[in-house]
Amino acid sequence: MGVAYFLLLCCLLAITAQVITAQGCSRPVPGDHMSLSDSDILLQTFPDGQKVSFTCDPGYISGGGSPTITCTAGSWSSVKLKCEKKSCGSAGDVTNGHIDYPVGTDFGDKAVITCDTGYMLVGKSEIYCGVQGWSGRLPVCEVVKCDPPPEIVNGAFSPVKEEYSYRDVVQYSCKKDYTLSGSTSTSCSEDGTFKPLNPPTCVMVQCENPDVVNGKWIDGARPPYGISSTVKLACESGYTMKGEQSQTCDINSKWSPGLPTCERDGDSDSTPNGGHRTAVIVGVILGGILVVALCCCGCWYFEVGPFPKRKTQGSGGPL
Repeated sequence: MGVAYFLLLCCLLAITAQVITAQGCSRPVPGDHMSLSDSDILLQTFPDGQKVSFTCDPGYISGGGSPTITCTAGSWSSVKLKCEKKSCGSAGDVTNGHIDYPVGTDFGDKAVITCDTGYMLVGKSEIYCGVQGWSGRLPVCEVVKCDPPPEIVNGAFSPVKEEYSYRDVVQYSCKKDYTLSGSTSTSCSEDGTFKPLNPPTCVMVQCENPDVVNGKWIDGARPPYGISSTVKLACESGYTMKGEQSQTCDINSKWSPGLPTCERDGDSDSTPNGGHRTAVIVGVILGGILVVALCCCGCWYFEVGPFPKRKTQGSGGPL
């Protein structure tokens, strides 16, 4: 009896040891960006010796290492698989625009699209690298359009179109006898408006006769005097010109740089006595001979008669 009991106990201990030795594994912990394969994804426990495989998550690809691990006595072997981000590569080219990649071209990264000056974006300005590659379609860059420029009185512009594109240029012109004042051209700018903003005007230019007191016309254009008519003036004999001799009729119907003046010779001489010369004449008869003394600007001048005359000059002072 005792021997039988002992044998039974030994059998039970052997079976228990075998059960402990063959202990299974709980659900394995995956590495970064990976999951159990489809056949094992729903299981929570795994028997001893069970092999399972991992697959990389969407947007990631295998970077090396075995995807399989094994359950041994309740523990899993180490995970060797490495999952790396998938690269989408270049998103392509955008005509009249360019693409920037702030971080890169891998899964989750974005591409930013901007248009060149004078072009506007049609579509989304950002696309993302996804599981299937770049999301959505690339936008396009369309040229900026401008409405026709403003019309002007007594003038016109050309060419005439219903719509103008970025950098299109129109030229203004005036009717006969009118002169263009301002910029002769305007262009379609990047904001969809023609610049310069203020259009030119057509003005009638006519300068009056270039009359100068004690002066006269000597050369150049004859009336009527229109834009850029040029004349040359001079002063009468005995007068000196102050200002420019050549005058041109400008856009404001004025003579440029401004009509001169004609001043009598000697009127503008400057002297210590308030700008005018002072003369003192003294005459005396000595021995039947007339002696005349003239004092001017601090100097004495002498005249002695009768003729022939002798003229001498002194340093000044009373006779």
